[in-house]
Amino acid sequence: MFANVTGLNEAKKVFKKLARLLHPDVGGSEEEFKILKNVYDDIVEHKIYFSSDAKFDIELEKIISQILHFEDIIIEVVGSWIWLSGETKIIKDTLKDIGFKWASKKKMWYYGEMKGKNPKQKSMDEIKSKYGYTTLRSQQKKKLSA
Repeated sequence: MFANVTGLNEAKKVFKKLARLLHPDVGGSEEEFKILKNVYDDIVEHKIYFSSDAKFDIELEKIISQILHFEDIIIEVVGSWIWLSGETKIIKDTLKDIGFKWASKKKMWYYGEMKGKNPKQKSMDEIKSKYGYTTLRSQQKKKLSA
């Protein structure tokens, strides 16, 4: 069923649909459910892309193209989210207009769908480890020395 999947959100829908059928609590076998879970984990955690040419979803590419020209920011794609850090204070209004939100505990901006609040906050390292990440640009100010 994952063969014709075209994106991560569609993969999630397929997984949920199959999980309702194959879960041992609803009459499915434990072995079949484990196989389904392993396939889904490979898709999500190992960043299997659905298009041979595109690494990021089209929506993320559009957002990245709007922020790529800013200087002194670090752009990281973590799973299906974009995280920004660095000198973002001067561009905060622009980021809000684009749809970024401020993660006060992480002191970073993010773009992406958050499904409710997680009572157990994860560090950026834990999030990167779980979903994989790509740093698109890491540009720091160059200091002049006398």
